[in-house]
Amino acid sequence: MALNHRENPERWQSALPAVVAFGIALVIWQLPGLSIAAYPFRLFVTMIHELGHGLAAVLTGGSFLRFEVSPRGAGLAYTSGGSRFIIIQAGYLGTALFGAALLLITNRIKRPDYVAIGLGVFIGVLTLLYSDIGVAGLSLLQTIAVAAVIVAALYLILMREETGRRIGLGVAALGGLLLVVFAGTNHGGNGLLTIVAGVSSGAVLALIGYRADRRIVLIVLNFLAFLVGLQAITDVWVLLQIISVPSSVMPHNDAAAMADTFGGSAKLWAIWWIALDVLIFGTALYWTVKRLARRGQEPETTRTGQPV
Repeated sequence: MALNHRENPERWQSALPAVVAFGIALVIWQLPGLSIAAYPFRLFVTMIHELGHGLAAVLTGGSFLRFEVSPRGAGLAYTSGGSRFIIIQAGYLGTALFGAALLLITNRIKRPDYVAIGLGVFIGVLTLLYSDIGVAGLSLLQTIAVAAVIVAALYLILMREETGRRIGLGVAALGGLLLVVFAGTNHGGNGLLTIVAGVSSGAVLALIGYRADRRIVLIVLNFLAFLVGLQAITDVWVLLQIISVPSSVMPHNDAAAMADTFGGSAKLWAIWWIALDVLIFGTALYWTVKRLARRGQEPETTRTGQPV
């Protein structure tokens, strides 16, 4: 029996999706905040920020009432109870944690498509539960209509025939559109934008995980991880500039809320978040690069010999 150990350059290709995703994220990151290309991703990052506040409230024994995103890319989360010390900080720090966790999980798990589908469903469900409009705003007739379409879509998707599954996905999309139309009819304000941003983001992620090639899924997930992680740092840096203006014209922000509630200056809290965001995402980036480099250097082992 002989063992042949040799370097396999193709193993370095496992790092390619992460490299491509980083390049795309870097380009998007440099675009103006409300440019056409960057706008959907600005809304996505804002959603993660506000969901961070809400989930922190739930995890510390409070309640997550609702959240909303505005056309200008800002957002608000409404909570009740829980630890204010954790809830207020969970916006900027939670965004960095999201990016770091997504980066680590994407490049470690064997089935990234499950990550995309799970993340898509998670974001979609949270949006339906905690958006400004919410499913509770639908009338009984509207609820029955949407539920009937969803049930029909699930029935078709679970069929063995591929044609039935494709039709089921189309029906599911129709159900989502119906929900958005009903919601937009019943409510004004930023509710419609919130639910469109959340549900569409979730649907696209789930669809990519379900249908796309593994390498495409890796690029998408790594792209989102890099984008959210980098944006977490940038957003706090922008916050640091905002709180430097006179308090009379300063908009409501998390740093000022921390200063008013727990003392210290708003600038000090912003600097603290910048340091933690860099540490959190930087650590995840370090371990990801180290893991990909180790994977690329692993020798391929070939075993030959006579069967016993």
